[in-house]
Amino acid sequence: MSLAEILAIFGLGGTGGALLLLSLIEVAPVKVKPLSWLMQKLGKALNRDVMESLQAQREETCATRNELAEHIATDCRARILRFGDEVLHGQRHSKEHFEQILLDIKQYDRYCEEHPSFENNITELTSKRIKEVYCRCLETYDFL
Repeated sequence: MSLAEILAIFGLGGTGGALLLLSLIEVAPVKVKPLSWLMQKLGKALNRDVMESLQAQREETCATRNELAEHIATDCRARILRFGDEVLHGQRHSKEHFEQILLDIKQYDRYCEEHPSFENNITELTSKRIKEVYCRCLETYDFL
């Protein structure tokens, strides 16, 4: 008696028989799992549009993050240069203001290291001057 005859006795011909057979193979202690493989392929086929949309949103989010990080670095650069001009013209600042600009310098330098294509030689001399003035002010405690 063949497998088809056995399935026909129980009324499981055609699709029902194939499903029963795949389930039995799935339950058996065999490494091959055809039902799982089939369901996985079916799930991927059904969700292809959703997955493509999700990937597009991930790429857009990544691009937005990169733009925001560059914008923050540009703002840090502007604050550093403005502060450097003020120091150059003899304007005094508080210790807290110096510490904030030193944080901006650190953040700007880190961004420049991580993004070599970003113009980063603009603030080097200004940052050096700010640090020198800060050290001199620390020695004499000559803050605003």
